Amino acid sequence: MWILKNSKTWTNYSLNSILPLPITQHFTYNHYSAQSNSFMAQNSSTNSLNRYTRAQPSPEKSSRPAFMSGLVIGALIMYFFPLINDSTPSETAAAVNEIVDKADLKELKFDFYTLLKETEILVPDDQDSDNKTEQGKDAVYVLQAGSFKNVRDAENLKVQLLLMNLSVESERVKSKNGDIWHRVLVGPFTDTSKMASARAKLAENNIVSLKLKRNQ
Repeated sequence: MWILKNSKTWTNYSLNSILPLPITQHFTYNHYSAQSNSFMAQNSSTNSLNRYTRAQPSPEKSSRPAFMSGLVIGALIMYFFPLINDSTPSETAAAVNEIVDKADLKELKFDFYTLLKETEILVPDDQDSDNKTEQGKDAVYVLQAGSFKNVRDAENLKVQLLLMNLSVESERVKSKNGDIWHRVLVGPFTDTSKMASARAKLAENNIVSLKLKRNQ
């Protein structure tokens, strides 16, 4: 093909030299470029995914410590719950009873001495006067079987002692602080041997008595 060059010279150019690349070569080049770009994009995406995967903790590994902690706490609760359930009420009741008993004991000791008449004397148990007749007509003994603020409690004990064939009397006394008490007394006795026999009968029926001496 002849082409005019510089308006004077004709130059022979082949058709292939001025035409673009063949269609097959052009397609192959573009296809290779597309595959290369796709591979690079895929490789970049894979690297990003790998970095994300390494950065994220494993759900299984992260949940395992919490699961083990739950098992330990549950086991401790199951182990100590019966002990707490069984021991706490009894220990609480024992502590309350101990406090109440101490308070009642102090009150009884205080009220007992305030209830004694001026003519009454508490005779110690270790005094060697049993099985002997006291000299003198002024020695009279009584056994205090109980002392109650409620008159019904005193009457119930009095009936119980009468069924035991004991000589019983009750009296109403006023303490120094103004409280009213009802005393249940067995006796009186002028012979200490008879008093000892009556006291032994009270002890057989789980009744604790106090030995009092009255001076007339």
